[in-house]
Amino acid sequence: AYCKDAVASALSATASTGNTLVWYDENQSEITAGAPTPLTGTVGTTTYYVAQQTAGGCEGAKAAITVTIDPLPSAPSATSSVSYCKDAVASALSATASSGHALVWYGTDGTTVLSGAPTPSTSNVGTTTYYVAQENTTTDCEGPKATITVTVLTLPSAPTVANTNIDYCEGAVASALSATVTSGSGNTLVWYDSDASTVLSGGAPTPQTTTTGTKKYYVSQKNASDCVSPQVEITVTVSADPGAPSVSDIAYCKDAVASALSATASTGNTLVWYD
Repeated sequence: AYCKDAVASALSATASTGNTLVWYDENQSEITAGAPTPLTGTVGTTTYYVAQQTAGGCEGAKAAITVTIDPLPSAPSATSSVSYCKDAVASALSATASSGHALVWYGTDGTTVLSGAPTPSTSNVGTTTYYVAQENTTTDCEGPKATITVTVLTLPSAPTVANTNIDYCEGAVASALSATVTSGSGNTLVWYDSDASTVLSGGAPTPQTTTTGTKKYYVSQKNASDCVSPQVEITVTVSADPGAPSVSDIAYCKDAVASALSATASTGNTLVWYD
C-alpha cells in the first residue's frame, strides 16, 4: 500500500534457485523491462503478477501482488491567524482532526515534527508561522499542512504623568488624578486601584482625603489592538492637620512701642501668619 503521490519502489519477488522472474501488468501482459514500479498518482487498487521460469523455459503459476493507493486526508480545520500582545500568556495552538485521523504538528520550518501542539513565544514582536497536518490512523497517510500565523504585537509606551507624587492635607478637596495619552492616536487610559490589577471602571480616580496615609494608584494606556502599556505608579499622601500653634493674647496702651507678634509651632512645622 502507498499513500497517493508517495515515492514508490519497484515490486519484488524471490525466485527459486536457478529460476528467473517474469513480470506481468494488471492485464497479465508481460513486462519485459523487469519488476514494475507502481504509479501513485491515482487512488485505487492495481494487481500485478509475477511467475518464475526455469532455464529450460518452463514457467510456473503466477503470484498476484495487489498495490493499493490510499487517498490523502484533507488539511485539518484550524484558525489561520492568532494575535498576542508582547509578553502576554499564550495558549497552545489548536486544530481539529477529522474522525479517524490524528494531528501532526510541525515547527516553524515546516519539516520538524513536534511532540504536540506548540505554545507560541510572545517575547519578541513579529510574525511566526506554524504548520499542522492530519494523518489517517488506519492508512498512515498524511495530508497537506494547514498554516497558523502567530503575530506578536508591540506594546504602547507608558502614558505621561506630570506629577507622580501628590500631597494633600487631611480633609482637603482633591482633584481627579491625571495622565496624558502618548504614542498613537486611538489610545485610551486604563486606571488601576492600589493592587495594580483591579481596573477602575469610572476612569481617573479622585483620592479620598478623609483619612491620613499613603495610597498608590496606577495608570497605563491601551491601543486599538487592546495591548496595554507598562504602568506608571502615582503615590498620593494625605497628611494630618497639625493643629493651631500655641499663642497668647497681648494688650498694649495707646501709642506704646509694640513688638512683633509671636506664636510657637509644633516640632517640624512652620508658622503661617494672617491679618
